[in-house]
Amino acid sequence: MSIDSYGSGVLLVLGSMIASVVGLLIARKLAHLDHLKATHEVGGYLLSVVGTMYAVLLGLVVVDAMSRFQQGISITESEANSLADVFILSQRMPTERALVVQRLCHRYADLVINDEWKKLDSGHISKDARRTAIELMKAVSNWEPSTESEKAIYPIAVTEACQLWDCRRSRTNMSQHCMPPLEWYILIIGGVVTVVFTYFFGIENLKAQIAMTAMVSMIIALNLFLVMMFGYPFSGELKVAPSSFELDKKIFDDQLGISKLNLVQ
Repeated sequence: MSIDSYGSGVLLVLGSMIASVVGLLIARKLAHLDHLKATHEVGGYLLSVVGTMYAVLLGLVVVDAMSRFQQGISITESEANSLADVFILSQRMPTERALVVQRLCHRYADLVINDEWKKLDSGHISKDARRTAIELMKAVSNWEPSTESEKAIYPIAVTEACQLWDCRRSRTNMSQHCMPPLEWYILIIGGVVTVVFTYFFGIENLKAQIAMTAMVSMIIALNLFLVMMFGYPFSGELKVAPSSFELDKKIFDDQLGISKLNLVQ
């Protein structure tokens, strides 16, 4: 079971709640209730400061993780859109050049869907897909237009090919560089400190305090779960899907027959 999965999230929440309750029971056993009550006045102010600082930090990280996920969707759609644009623009090229470009577009979409997307889970890329993208850029940029119509679409095709490459680099870099370990260390230590701070308070009704402590740890764990799921856009059970490339491939299949593909293979 991967770390960014729903099963891991359940274990994280339940484990955090159980650990916080166990810690509370140990604290209540080691410290007398009257001693805990004596710290309420000062502890209340300190808990407000610690809790507020951690809540702001955690909230910013959650927002950043969700923004990262949305950015992954946007980059993927832009890459697929550029690929489709190159394919469509190639129809204005000479027949032989058009078939080469269209074959490369079809192959690239197929490699991204069936090969690279699985490798992104572990932070790797498809070398075949990268090589095909480079070949596609060369096929578009090395073409010498001759007619006025070809000269008009040439800069557009080159721009879309470059956009395809730029989006691809952004997507693969995002899959390899996600949440830094230091950020996780700070979030976990901050969460532990915040929960432990609640142990310095004591109320007569132990069951009520257990419930409150468990709920505090649950809220923290749920936010960490959001970071864990959204902070890795191209891995885990909640990840960006290659649906844009799948749509491209359907269009390519409709527009380009197998017989034509075989002409240039």
